[in-house]
Amino acid sequence: MRKMGLKRNSIIVRLLLSMLVVLLIHTLILSANIRYGGTIDELNRNSINLLDEKVLNRKNHVQNEMIQRRSNIAKFEQDIQDEINSFLKEKGTDYAAFKQDSVLMSEFLERVVDEIVFTVRQSAVTGAFIVLDGENKENYPGIYIRDSDPLFNPSDNSDLSMEIGPSAAARKSKIALGMGWKPQFIFDKKDESSFFYYKPFETALMYPYADFSELGYWTHFTLNNYGTKVISYSIPLINKNGSVYGVIGIELDSDYIRKMLYYDEMAANKQGTYLLAITRDNGKTFENVTFSGSSFNKIFKSGTDISLTRKEEYKNIATINTGISNKDTIYGCIHYLDLYDNNTPFKEDKWALLGIVEEKNLFQPAERIRFYVAISLIFSLVLGFIVSILIGIWFIKPITDLVKEVKSSDPEMPITLTKTNIAEIDELARSVESLSTKVAESAAELSKIVGMMEVPICAFEHDLKNDKVLCTDAFFELTGAKREKNESGYISAEYFYKLLDEIRRCPEPDSEDVYCCENGSCGNRWLRIKVQKSDGKILGIIEDATREIMEKKKIEYERDRDLLTHLLNRRAFQAKVIKLLKEKDVKTAALVMWDLDNLKFVNDTYGHDFGDQYIKTAASVLNELSIYNGIVGRMSGDEFYAFIYGYEDKQQIKEIIKRVQNKLCNTILKLPDGKDLNITASAGIAWYPDDSTSYYELLKYADFAMYESKNGEKGSIGEFEKPVYNKKILFFNGKKEINNLIEEKLFDFVFQPIVIAKTGETFAYESLIRSKSAVLISSRAIVTLAGSQSRLYDMERITWFKTLETFKKYEKDFENAKIFINSIPNYILSDKDLAELENKFKRDLSRIVIEITENELTDERVFIKKQSLAKRWGCSLALDDFGSGYNIGIAFLTFYPDFVKLNMAVTRGIDKDINRQNFVRAILQYTKSRKVKLIAEGIETKEEMDTLIQLGADYLQGYYLGRPSLQPKKISPKIVQEILEQSNEHLAEP
Repeated sequence: MRKMGLKRNSIIVRLLLSMLVVLLIHTLILSANIRYGGTIDELNRNSINLLDEKVLNRKNHVQNEMIQRRSNIAKFEQDIQDEINSFLKEKGTDYAAFKQDSVLMSEFLERVVDEIVFTVRQSAVTGAFIVLDGENKENYPGIYIRDSDPLFNPSDNSDLSMEIGPSAAARKSKIALGMGWKPQFIFDKKDESSFFYYKPFETALMYPYADFSELGYWTHFTLNNYGTKVISYSIPLINKNGSVYGVIGIELDSDYIRKMLYYDEMAANKQGTYLLAITRDNGKTFENVTFSGSSFNKIFKSGTDISLTRKEEYKNIATINTGISNKDTIYGCIHYLDLYDNNTPFKEDKWALLGIVEEKNLFQPAERIRFYVAISLIFSLVLGFIVSILIGIWFIKPITDLVKEVKSSDPEMPITLTKTNIAEIDELARSVESLSTKVAESAAELSKIVGMMEVPICAFEHDLKNDKVLCTDAFFELTGAKREKNESGYISAEYFYKLLDEIRRCPEPDSEDVYCCENGSCGNRWLRIKVQKSDGKILGIIEDATREIMEKKKIEYERDRDLLTHLLNRRAFQAKVIKLLKEKDVKTAALVMWDLDNLKFVNDTYGHDFGDQYIKTAASVLNELSIYNGIVGRMSGDEFYAFIYGYEDKQQIKEIIKRVQNKLCNTILKLPDGKDLNITASAGIAWYPDDSTSYYELLKYADFAMYESKNGEKGSIGEFEKPVYNKKILFFNGKKEINNLIEEKLFDFVFQPIVIAKTGETFAYESLIRSKSAVLISSRAIVTLAGSQSRLYDMERITWFKTLETFKKYEKDFENAKIFINSIPNYILSDKDLAELENKFKRDLSRIVIEITENELTDERVFIKKQSLAKRWGCSLALDDFGSGYNIGIAFLTFYPDFVKLNMAVTRGIDKDINRQNFVRAILQYTKSRKVKLIAEGIETKEEMDTLIQLGADYLQGYYLGRPSLQPKKISPKIVQEILEQSNEHLAEP
């Protein structure tokens, strides 16, 4: 069993679990029966009842003792009364005189010593006393006699002691004085040790008609520092006239009472405690009188009162608050002593006997039974578990023997198993024998079928417990392994794994589990090896993947190579270079782009076949770069790329490129007409890492450098220059962008206010173009690129139509203002577009001011047509950027505009430049003479605005007055106020 191990689904585990479940159910039923069947509760109730019975019996005993001791006090009282009456009669005096005469009192006390001694002897108490009331309310005459052993009564009074009383009386009676002897009683009404006198005395005064027996008072006190705690019973002395003249009483020493409290009867190990106590609050707290039991001081603080909490389920039982930290619950059984009648003044003082036991001691029988039952259940559970294991081992032994026999059998031989004489298992064994025979036959058939299919595949199996590996026949053919003698398909594990490691030395890139065997034991072929480990065995197959890999390589070659030149195509070149940049330190490298010159000429003149020959010849020269650590590829018809890497500086690479370039340019191709043609190509270089570390940026930079060299001198080599690129990139990249913007009409038109210089009122709004492109932002760049792509007419049409469409959308915001539209100088809308424009916006055309840039005027005919349009529509003309062109003033003299717009180059900083101011004065002098209005644009500061107002400009425009916005905005009141103030100052000047 140890060798097989306890598997989760084994027979022994299932058997053990079944038997354990039965044992657990049995245990749970017994436990539940004990726990919930009431057995423990019944035992606990028996313990409570037994405690209650013991405390009750002990209470009765103590109560009887106390009542019996007080029973003789009536004779004591009568003897004292007779003696006092006789004494007063003899002395011829009365009670009033007696109380005031201390000598008479002392004489009287000497006469009653024998009565006190008689009471002590007869009542078998530990002491008796008499206290007389005198005039002095602090010192009281009296006698207190004690008997340390009431059971020992010698005739000479040698066992007695006088604790309080006249010394003469002690000498006369031959009674020794006590250690704390005092001649008189000293009382304090606030001191509880004086209550044995004050309580009965004062109560007698309150109830003058009560019998002395109803005024008896039980209490406890300590007489002096040398005495022990005593329990006393005292009654008042009342004469025949009803006057109270003293108190008499008896005492019981607490040690004497303690001997009656047999605490060892309550609980085992003498762990119980008896407590005699007094309660004055109906049983909530108890005042300690005396106790017995060694566990009392462990449970309670010395001298503390005891608080109780009643438990409703137990009669006469309460839990006790001990006042100290105690985890165990303390139980107290309470029985009250009947010492007072119900109609007596002291009925609220209830004396009680408490039997106190800790919970663990009180309920020890139940806990002991619980413990023994638990031990029995655990023992039966463990015993059942052991027996279950032994039975399980006995039960599965035939099965384990059968398993060992199957494992040790030869897999290539028929299996014959020993009988176990267990019907079911023997039937299973016969099935295994039959199945093994069928499996062997099936395996043989499968091997034949695989052999007939000529599938180059084999399999192997290694049981890690053995040092042999089982291989199929094809394994030896595929791997070149040698067979071991007399071992059919088995070879040693050491030889097998050595052979496997040799094959795996050359993994085929980008092919999972495929390895290349070159000049190995298996010949030149590719093998796919799949291995899986499970249940202590290694299983695997080896497949001949040569045909698959060859076909894959052919497909990859055709995919990655240009069919004409056999160089890498665009995709393969890109992938190879990007991978190289990620995986290796290429040091200094160059990405070079070549563009063949004259290929179009060759194709057009001699045909495409000869053009292909032209390309192949150039490719064979460029391919020589591969010997210089270069990667060469063909991008398109006449474009080639090369990436040369791994050099310390640029100069080495430059020399290689020049060498190949010279060879290329010196290569001569014989034309069909017999002429010689030199192959030429322009090249561009982008450097890694100086220009960029990104493949895509290097490609873009090399392309740019190549076109720069091609546009310069054909056949030259150009290097990428960042400043040139930054300068020309907008034009270089913007061609496609501008065409897209125009096709999609991705433009907005915003409006900037033009203000009357005298009043600050808005006269007009100029329409300004804004593109929705992140690349083309400048309006000048948009117009320039549109011109380069012959799209200026489209821009003219978009400007007119989109401006007026936006105007119609926000017409209310324009109020009566005019609209300045920047018209492209040399373009005018076609008759068809003009007709459409007039049809849509005929009512608004009179508000338009056609604005034409002065320095772009070239076609006079176009301008004349625009003049005629202005007359037809009833609108105005404006000349923009006046003063900036080389032909300054020529357009003004030729075309007679209604407005001229002063170029912002003149207005900027005019407040600080006297030359600009004089220039503007001259222009204004001329425009005013021609009744042409001057608009000063580009104003960005208040000072510029103030200066132009002073100079006499008619209209003002610029960011200071208002920025362009899609929805027209009014001039701020602050700016209007500044214009008015400056205009008024200008008018006020002489």
